[in-house]
Amino acid sequence: MNSVQLVGRLATEIDLKEVAGGSKVCSFILAVDRSAEEADFFRIKAWNSQAEAAADNLVKGRRIGVEGSLRQDTYEKEGEERRSVSVVARRLQFL
Repeated sequence: MNSVQLVGRLATEIDLKEVAGGSKVCSFILAVDRSAEEADFFRIKAWNSQAEAAADNLVKGRRIGVEGSLRQDTYEKEGEERRSVSVVARRLQFL
């Protein structure tokens, strides 16, 4: 099972892009409070109609809920293989 549910505030503005084939993807960082003084930061990606809705309605600081799954990506930087983990949103709830 690969399921994640988070509630937090946008720590960045929405970055909306069109990729090959005409699909749209947006990404942003979600800050989720761990305690009154600490937060965890998660990269969130949403696709197509959700990406467009996010770009039209969300701004830095806005509180939202995210339901999705974890995805690990591999890329190369400066000759080294690197990995990153993000949450691919199935559902965004504007709070």
